[in-house]
Amino acid sequence: MTIEDLKIKDKSFSETDFISKVDNTYIMLLSSIINQNLDRVKHKLSNKLYERYSIVIKKLKANNEKQLYDELNVKSTQIIDIDETDNEYIIKVLLISRYMDYKIDLNTNMYKSGINDHRIEINNYLTFTKFKSTKNEDIVKYCPGCGGNIDSNNTGVCKYCGSIYNTKDYDWILSDLK
Repeated sequence: MTIEDLKIKDKSFSETDFISKVDNTYIMLLSSIINQNLDRVKHKLSNKLYERYSIVIKKLKANNEKQLYDELNVKSTQIIDIDETDNEYIIKVLLISRYMDYKIDLNTNMYKSGINDHRIEINNYLTFTKFKSTKNEDIVKYCPGCGGNIDSNNTGVCKYCGSIYNTKDYDWILSDLK
């Protein structure tokens, strides 16, 4: 399947918007690992990926460590494959990022391990999925519970009624990262 095929099948697809979403989701995930709290990105991840990174954060906490990704940026992002199943669209992406990757001790804030003196370049392979049955949404997202505005780039939780904006019902979610 090509990008043009996807645009025909999914009228709401925009390559530019998708690449922006990929970059944003990736940065949000790494920032959430730094902060040891996945709440801000949970609604953009598959359950499997959420569990994987919850375990990473639990291990960091158990070892009294904090993972840092200093001077983080995305160098480039490109779609490398598009596929579909009966139920969903699947896009695989190569995202090249650069950052210093190291851990510090939470008590002393002292360096423990990793690379903290220069940035490294990492090839990340991300897979995003979108159910074919997703509901089209406008730029402004509305709470499924009360209809209030929701900032889906924040926590995906309605500040009025507490309902969760489940991105997989509306949009692309990050389902794998290698």
